[in-house]
Amino acid sequence: MFDCHYDLLTYILMKKKEKDFLKSYCKKVYRKDNITGGIFNLFYMTEKEMKEEIGIEKEEINVVENLREAKEFIESNQLVDKEIKYIFGIEGLDYLEKIEDLDLLYSLGLRSTNPVWNNQNKFGGGAKTDNKVGLTKLGVKLIEKLVQKRIAIDLSHANVSTFWDIVHLCKEMKKSGKDPIVFASHSNAKAICNVPRNLTDEQIFAIKELGGVIGVVSIKRFCIDTRDVCNSNINFEQKYIDNINYIKNLLGGIDNIAVATDDMKYYYIEPEYYQNANIYLHSEVKEKLQNTLSKNNYQKEEIEKILEENFIEKVWKRLWKM
Repeated sequence: MFDCHYDLLTYILMKKKEKDFLKSYCKKVYRKDNITGGIFNLFYMTEKEMKEEIGIEKEEINVVENLREAKEFIESNQLVDKEIKYIFGIEGLDYLEKIEDLDLLYSLGLRSTNPVWNNQNKFGGGAKTDNKVGLTKLGVKLIEKLVQKRIAIDLSHANVSTFWDIVHLCKEMKKSGKDPIVFASHSNAKAICNVPRNLTDEQIFAIKELGGVIGVVSIKRFCIDTRDVCNSNINFEQKYIDNINYIKNLLGGIDNIAVATDDMKYYYIEPEYYQNANIYLHSEVKEKLQNTLSKNNYQKEEIEKILEENFIEKVWKRLWKM
């Protein structure tokens, strides 16, 4: 299974003094019968949120050095086996000092980025900001640079205006012979669960048109219109599959559907809430997903496409022009 979104790099920065725990955790999760590939993200919020929610001080925030440190930690501690296919991503480019730094980040393994998170930054508006504020002039230059470097543009977290500004710009660049790689790493169907992070039908079609995938995310509050993630009477597993079914029926097939965990169990300061945030345990997500999809009449070939092959074909191979 390929996990389109997990903030492992930020988790490493949070827990770097606990090497044995991180090594044990990754061995449980990244193995041949579970998650065999993924996008490992650095996750950036406002300075206040970085400090209060994940314990990272302002002085510790440096995009290039943070990526370098996390990369070196993975390699020096052999955190994941060599067979695991992974790339690095950055969620929220608030702290990117200059666009030219993308060259250095690329050399460190950056292949995917969300230009914005929930907040507004110098590049555009995030999911919880005024939808009238879209891509800025600097944001246009950023997108052009990302396309030129063959770094995938992750539309999860963009507000409506920023989403469409990026899509329209990428369509224009595609007409000129370029190949913008666009996808949504961890978003579900707004028709099923109406939250800002999820996608409208038109947005889902736009991602398909640009050849990307939607990483349907197994976080409870993005699968159904409820904040009560501890409600044992709700079949969240079925609600998750309802999102996959909806996108399949909307697009007429499963070729643009992928999956994401965005596992939240060990993050943040509300342990009861976040330990119940995800539908599946990170260490057994593939088996559970296979079983649930099979029970919902998905064939083996379809399941393999959804869990891994679609991302590999539509994003991974394009990153290296394979």
